[in-house]
Amino acid sequence: MLRPLVETIGWAALCCCIWLATLSGVTKPEVYFAAGSALPCGILACAGRRALGASWRLHPGWALWVVPVFVTLLAETATLFVTAIRGPRPGRMTTIDLPDEPIPLADGREAVATLALCSTPGSVVADNDPDEHLLTVHRLLSAGPDLDEVVRR
Repeated sequence: MLRPLVETIGWAALCCCIWLATLSGVTKPEVYFAAGSALPCGILACAGRRALGASWRLHPGWALWVVPVFVTLLAETATLFVTAIRGPRPGRMTTIDLPDEPIPLADGREAVATLALCSTPGSVVADNDPDEHLLTVHRLLSAGPDLDEVVRR
């Protein structure tokens, strides 16, 4: 009984933090709205994960991905401004081969890697193949640390 409650609170906290991170200024009404909206999102995220039968296991070392993701976010944002002035350039599709791991750990890595790669303005995960442990990424910009290599570690 305690595990679903902890998971729901974790999802809600994550949703609340993501909402607040997108704001240009944090006010009390925004915090109240984020917290109030995050709870139903946490309940639905928990229910969705269970409906899919997913059993993600997360590795604590993946928290270190925050630093290269943030550096890449800043670098690609600067590159985006330059690209906007010079004109668009074609994107490219790349495939990231993730390590073979036990299923709960592999599923967790795919979820966290997708979040990390989609957190920057230069790339988005277009597809994943959970059986082969492959992520297909559409990359428009490439600046900062090599996130492909980061999510493989």
